[in-house]
This record gives sequence, structure tokens and C-alpha cells, in this order.
Amino acid sequence: MRRMFAIGMLIAALVSAAAQEPAVSHPSVTAYLQTLLEKPVDTINLCVDRLIDSVGRQQPELQSKVAGIAFDFFTESPVMGHEAVAVHIADNWFLNNRLKLENESLYPILYTYAEFNRSSLVGAPAPPLMMEDITGRPTDIRAANASGKILFFYDTECATCRREAPLLADLVRSYQGEPLILYAVYTQSDRAAWESYVAETFGDIHNPQVTVIHLWDPEAATGFHKKYGVLSTPMLFLIDSQNIIRGRGLNCEALSGMIEYDNSLALQYKRLFDNVFSAFNPLEISTVEGLIDAFGEKTAGDPALHTELFLHLFNYLRTSDTYAKQQGALYLAEHYIASDPDAWSTEFVEQTIHALAQARLNPAGAKATQLVLQDKRGKDTPMIGKRKHYGTLIFFHLIDCQQCQKEFEALKKLRSDFYDLDIQVVMVYVGEQRDIWRKFVRKQWPSRWKYLNDFNHTSNMRTLYDLEYVPHLYLLDERGIIIAKDIKVSELKDLLPLL
Repeated sequence: MRRMFAIGMLIAALVSAAAQEPAVSHPSVTAYLQTLLEKPVDTINLCVDRLIDSVGRQQPELQSKVAGIAFDFFTESPVMGHEAVAVHIADNWFLNNRLKLENESLYPILYTYAEFNRSSLVGAPAPPLMMEDITGRPTDIRAANASGKILFFYDTECATCRREAPLLADLVRSYQGEPLILYAVYTQSDRAAWESYVAETFGDIHNPQVTVIHLWDPEAATGFHKKYGVLSTPMLFLIDSQNIIRGRGLNCEALSGMIEYDNSLALQYKRLFDNVFSAFNPLEISTVEGLIDAFGEKTAGDPALHTELFLHLFNYLRTSDTYAKQQGALYLAEHYIASDPDAWSTEFVEQTIHALAQARLNPAGAKATQLVLQDKRGKDTPMIGKRKHYGTLIFFHLIDCQQCQKEFEALKKLRSDFYDLDIQVVMVYVGEQRDIWRKFVRKQWPSRWKYLNDFNHTSNMRTLYDLEYVPHLYLLDERGIIIAKDIKVSELKDLLPLL
């Protein structure tokens, strides 16, 4: 009621002023729009429509004037996301011929603004973009899986870019937090200038938490200018793991603040989940599934909170060192992501479905698929020996994988335990570097462990086992039944009693 009264008073003032000074921009309109700045975009759109409509259809010139003032106000607003309001005004009042601009020569400007902003608004899905990286490899910015993606359009000759790019490089160089991807997009066509600039500005970034990918489209064939509103450079976006645009038109200071907030939120969720799951000891798979369902029930009435919480919960469970939690991630993926695709980005659902398919290869409780591999002499050898052991531990690995090395060193400390329990350890190398593997095996010899490879490519192990990443450990009982998969060495002592 108060808002309607305020609009009524405003319209009266407009009509009165319009009769006297029809060409004057009305401060009362701007004053009212100022009161909307902190409201959500959808609410602002509703209020602006109500304001324009309240002028009355009998006064289209005055309606056009009010709409024009509002359009200008929100195109110049310092608040991120208000481009969406300006696009709404353009679409809902002018480009559909509902109203006519006072100055019809401004139509091309209004049309261009709307066309170059509508695809990349805050809260909208990031438009598809496939570009070549600096090595010539096609790269889809939406396909990669990361907690966040930075999209930076720049030109080597742009003064503002030369100021912002080093700041961005410093930010990702020192960044600590959830994994990020930086897509740095060169918007011009001088390859020599591009390569030199990349080496000078981004060449010394070696942060394992940040993947830096340099892209370009010298012919502008992808239409990136229109898709992402790159009418000038620099243009900096923050895109979340669901490929939703979180921020646009950012500078490095604003980007840093948003990333810091996201990491703080992720940390709060982690603490919440740690407290919840630590209350159960031992933690059973059924308990994890029950807790997931409880989270689902508690957030069912708030779709935004439901999606946010389950995304953090999925990442928490998926990256956990605990087998029960990892199995919980599969349960969550199947019952709350793959079964509800409309709530998530297409790429995330596809990645989840693929991960589920991989996880279903040789699942816990099934008999492990036998593979015929090669030993150090090149002789065909069954991965699971014919002689029955109390249990078998299969360790799929790479030589130059740091996590593999870490797990392998932890495993070696348990050698005597394995000997005492008659557990056969099988080290399966999934790489292609023969000399490095042979050198690795010689260092471990003599040993009762089996060291195998698939240099002959005859086993089809990548289609039979979940080897999307390594290390990957499987624990089998004496019958060859899989007790647990994708486990850590630190979990073995708790799992051995299950044999």
C-alpha cells in the first residue's frame, strides 16, 4: 500500500511537470528508482513496469519518457546485475513497439545494448563457447568441472587490461581455496603479441589449485562479442560450478571479494557436514544415506538453498577419504542430481551420470572382473591369482602421480600386516612409460607383490574398471568379491575385518 501511494504521488508530480516542462528529465523518477537499488532484479522489474504502466496509456509520450529515464538509470547503475533491468525495459517497452523512443535515432543503441547483454546476465547460464587454446586444442569453457571459473577477455593494447591482467595473475598465483579455472581470452588476432603477453604476464603461475587456459578466436567465429557483451575490454566474469554467471563486468578487487565469499561459504558447509557426520562412529553407508535424505527433506521448500546445500554436500562426500561418504556421494548423485536434471546445469548432470556409470563398473559386492596383464618380463599374468589368498588389494596407479606416490608409501608401511594376513597386493600400472615403470619395479624388487602393466593394450581395463582417476584401490575377499573400491590406505585397517 505504501509503495502504491508513493507511485501515485510520483505520477501526479510527473503529469503536472510534464504539462509545464515536457522536455525536462524528472528528478522524482530518479529518486524513486534510487529506492529500488538494493532489491532483487525481479522485484525491480515489477516495480518499474508498474511505474511506467501507472502513467496511463493515454499519455504514451510521458510513458516513453519515464521508461527512457529508467533505462538510462539502470544502464549506468553501479550495482552489478542491473543490466538485466535495462534489458527488460528495452524488451518489454521499446523493442516490441509498445512505446516509441522520444528520439528514434537512438533505437540502434538501445537494440545493440539489449542484444549484447541479454545472453550474459548475472544469474543466467553462461553461453556455450568453444575456442582454441594456445596449443590449438578446442576447449569448451562449460565442459570442465571446477568449483568456479574466471572468464577474462582482454587485449594486449588495452591500457585498463594492462593494469588488470597483472592483478589477476597475482590473484590466481597466490590463491588458496577450492579449485578454479581461469580462461584468459585474447580478443585480437596478433599471435606473436599474444604469446609474448601470455609468457610475460601469466608465465610463472604454478598454483595446483588453479588451472590457467589461454584461448583466442582471431576470426571471431564463435560470436563471443555478442554472447558475452564484449564491446570493450577488459571484461571479467565469475561463473560457478553449475555454469551460472555469478558476476560480470568485475574488476580484480570485486572478483577477489566474491571468490573469498564463496570459499568462506564452502568452509562453513564443510564444518556443518563435519559436525553432522562425526556424530556417528562408526559411520555406516546406510547412515550417510539417511542423513542425505534428511537434508533433502529439510530444504525441499527452498529450491535455491536445496541446490546450494546439495552441491556442497556432493563435493564434500565425493572428495572424502571415508568409503561410506564416497558411497554416499553416489547415492546423492543418483537420487538428487541425475533424477532431477532441471535443477542442475546440463554439463553437471552429464558429468554426474557418467561418474555413476563409471562407479557401477565392478561395484562393491560384485565379483571382480579378471584381467590378463603383463608382468615385468612381458608374460601374460592374471591380475587375480589362481591361488586363494585371504584377500587381494588391487592398486591402479601412475608413476608420476603425487597422490599415487603418497598412497604407495603408506601402503609399504603395512607390508608385514599383509604378509601376516596373506593378502596379495597387486600394483597395476595404467600408464605408457615402459622405462619409467621398469625402473620403478626394480626399486621395489624383491617383493611378494605383483607388479603388472597393460602395455599390450589387450585387457580393456579402462572399460571394465573405474579408472577415471588414480590412485584407485580395490579390496577383494578370498572369493574375489569386492569389499570396497576407491578407498584410501588409511581406511584399510577398518576394512580388513570385513574380509
